[in-house]
Amino acid sequence: DFLETGPIRNSVNFPATSLADRPGGTVRFTVVNSNVPGVLAKITDAFAHEKLNIVQQINQSRGDIAYNVLDIGTDSSHDDVPSFKAVQERITMLEGVLSSRIIYGLPGTGYARNLEGEYFV
Repeated sequence: DFLETGPIRNSVNFPATSLADRPGGTVRFTVVNSNVPGVLAKITDAFAHEKLNIVQQINQSRGDIAYNVLDIGTDSSHDDVPSFKAVQERITMLEGVLSSRIIYGLPGTGYARNLEGEYFV
């Protein structure tokens, strides 16, 4: 399930997290971040900056780590993977974000990581 839809179950390092099925007309993002004040606000602001609507989301934390699953509404200006990859890079490079993923296509694709200030896909 994790690779296909993003839920986490029975993990030692991550909190158990599950969001309802992704509604039609949405793209699912997952974001792993440091569990510190303000990071979730920066993530949601990045979507707002691109005029993207968060249809549903969940944020769970365990210790120093937080895990977010967000379903983002699509429209004519953001209905393809390349346009969402630009948003993903913006989010991944935010201070406090460790990694992100757009869930689409083959399970396990769409992963990106912030490696010491460098964007790694």
